[in-house]
Amino acid sequence: MVNKLRRLKAKGNSSIYSIILHYSIVLVIAVLILAVVLAVCTFFLMPEKVEPAGIRRLIRQVNNVSGDDYSSINTGRSLGKDGYFEITDSRARVIYTSDSDRKNTYNKDILQYLPMADANVVYDMIRLEQKENDGFLLVRHNNDEVTGIAVVNGKGRILFSNMKLKNSSISSETMNYLFYQVDSSNLFIQKYEFTNSAGSKRFLLIHSNSYENGFIRTQRIIVMSAVILYIILMALIIMLSGRKLSSRVVSPIKKLSRAIEGTSRGSWIQISEGEEPKEMIEVIRSFNEMEDALRKGHEEETRLVDQRRKIVADISHDLKTPVTVISGYINAMNDGLIPEEERPKYMEIIREKAELITELVNSISDFSRLDHPEFELDKRRGDLCEFIRENVAARYSELEIAGFKLDADLPDKKVMAVFDRMQLKRVFENILGNSLKYAAAPATIFIHASVVTKKQNRYMEIRIGDNGPGIPEEYRDSVFEPFVVGDESRTSGRGTGLGLSIAKQVVELHGGSICLLDEPGTVFRILLPVI
Repeated sequence: MVNKLRRLKAKGNSSIYSIILHYSIVLVIAVLILAVVLAVCTFFLMPEKVEPAGIRRLIRQVNNVSGDDYSSINTGRSLGKDGYFEITDSRARVIYTSDSDRKNTYNKDILQYLPMADANVVYDMIRLEQKENDGFLLVRHNNDEVTGIAVVNGKGRILFSNMKLKNSSISSETMNYLFYQVDSSNLFIQKYEFTNSAGSKRFLLIHSNSYENGFIRTQRIIVMSAVILYIILMALIIMLSGRKLSSRVVSPIKKLSRAIEGTSRGSWIQISEGEEPKEMIEVIRSFNEMEDALRKGHEEETRLVDQRRKIVADISHDLKTPVTVISGYINAMNDGLIPEEERPKYMEIIREKAELITELVNSISDFSRLDHPEFELDKRRGDLCEFIRENVAARYSELEIAGFKLDADLPDKKVMAVFDRMQLKRVFENILGNSLKYAAAPATIFIHASVVTKKQNRYMEIRIGDNGPGIPEEYRDSVFEPFVVGDESRTSGRGTGLGLSIAKQVVELHGGSICLLDEPGTVFRILLPVI
């Protein structure tokens, strides 16, 4: 009922997807509102555009020149007080200047980034940080729109570009021009590419302090300021949204982390469910289930430790009893307390107790060896049916002499498996040995085998046991535990209580299973994987 209520509660919680979607919608709305506000402000701050009539007139005159004689061109005052123009060839060599006092030199790199007078294409360099070598952002504007960017490091190397640039780096001279946008005389430069009457490529370089260049620069400053302001405000909005989202998603993760840390220290903590997202509710439930499993595992480990302590105590008890009997009878004979005619009887008792000690020591040795993590079976391929048949036949005479009946039903065909013959033989000897000890003649000892399929795997199912009085009900659940002999006083001397524990270990090492069936008598079912 509690789990059902928890599931109903979890259904009312929002999923991580819905939470992120909610904050994404809010973020998109905020971005749109911010973009609209900045666009309106930028529009009203933008100055009126002035037509560059003097530059257009200069371009017309250059196009009408025959050859490379540009001395007849008259610019008047159209380029400003200190304005002038130059003509360069395709290699950036100056072949004419309207001001003979100017001796400028250029390279192809600079020509590539000069603003185009006839297309309104402008390149602008923006420093990314305050330090000189932190890098720059190269921005290309076409009719006041950004049409390309490139990231340049402090040494002029182009790290990224979505423009088709001719070079992989920019010279320091070119970077200086791009950053300040003026020549050595603090004049704006524009270029105009044309072909002279002889078919040679030429560049008209216009140096002016006209309002047109000032307009373009002012326009760029306003636009870039708006972009920077937009980025700053967007960062603040994203930061606030992220913090709010973190409180909804990250907080339960931190709570889970604290619980995991507590569990690692041995503090068994169950996490309570709250307003966490649905996915986190599932994670919390999985953790609670894991914590419950770890707690039970810890309790089981404690139980096993206690069981091992009990095993040590039982070993001491089982060794002490026969040793005490042997020691007592030997002392009695040495002291002459036992008549001569009764000595053979006591010697037989001593022999039986010595055999019990030997059996106990061997069983403990086998039990410890099988329980060792480095123990490995000596598995070999063979006919499992023939192996069982041989072991039953080897004990047939013993069973017949003891007055027991044998009921064997084994498949006639070969059933191949990979098994350890010596260890598996011990399984059958221990089970049949128990039947001989605890089932009175003329009981029937039976062994039935057949091949079964479970979860697409083939097994040999072996039912082995007897129709005797069976194991007392109070011992059936603990029959495979070590030193369980069905006698609380442990003085019957009828066994060590390790046989079935060893049998269980061997079967499980083969990848099989063994269990006591709830049937009349004592019936064990063994499943062994076969090929």
